[in-house]
Amino acid sequence: MPINEDKFAERYGPWALINGGSDGLGAAFAEEIAKRGVNLVLVARRQGPLDDVAGRMRERHDVQVRTISLDLGASDAAGRLGEATADLDLGLVVFNAGADSSGERFLDLGQEARNVLIRRNILFLTEALHLFGTRLRSAGRGGLIVVGSEAAFGGGARGALYTATKGFALNLCESLWAEMKPCGVDVLTLLFRIADTPTLREALARKSIPIEATGALAPERLARETIRALPDGPVYNFDDDGTGSALTDPDLRRARVLDVTAQLEGFYGTD
Repeated sequence: MPINEDKFAERYGPWALINGGSDGLGAAFAEEIAKRGVNLVLVARRQGPLDDVAGRMRERHDVQVRTISLDLGASDAAGRLGEATADLDLGLVVFNAGADSSGERFLDLGQEARNVLIRRNILFLTEALHLFGTRLRSAGRGGLIVVGSEAAFGGGARGALYTATKGFALNLCESLWAEMKPCGVDVLTLLFRIADTPTLREALARKSIPIEATGALAPERLARETIRALPDGPVYNFDDDGTGSALTDPDLRRARVLDVTAQLEGFYGTD
């Protein structure tokens, strides 16, 4: 079902919250959402880049923009976001944080580095999805977008903890899609191999690898296509090759989620 552009602001506005909204894919999402007439709350650690994106959105699209400087790895990050947006009618939340460019082997990864990744990619995501999902369910409309990764499909050396956290996010959000679709709330996980982001460019620069050699996708294209796919969850896999793999094909993944849901409802359901 293609997105209804004429009713986008009515369904997903009047405010959208974007975590990781200071550059790269987060800034691209801000552009796509603001041009549809939805006000923005942009969240990231660095205030300067946040202010730059906010200024552009106000100037180009005449929308209201709030900025929140916050480390999403902090133990109270989800609660603080909830408090900071309590007065707003949120219709859309975009989770765009969680990249890891260290490439450390698991046994060489220090405790603090492990904890930071787990707090941001698992604990924060879990608490924030619960908090904002509850708000959207009460409103009976809206959407949740989680920027995931094809790393969720399996592990590999130098990516053990990162791929594990992305697998967690994928399973959680597919389940949440099945639970919230009947409530009028769309849930979509974006999957892709590699995108042209500041984090990627920094990692490539350390190895003197040009961005052109990676085939990285433009953030603007990813954001645009993800917004269009929002009603058709639970996943949008930008790089699916159409071969009908049960692992990567969005339609087959949707069918599996529905099948598992029916089984679990039959076992646990009481109504």
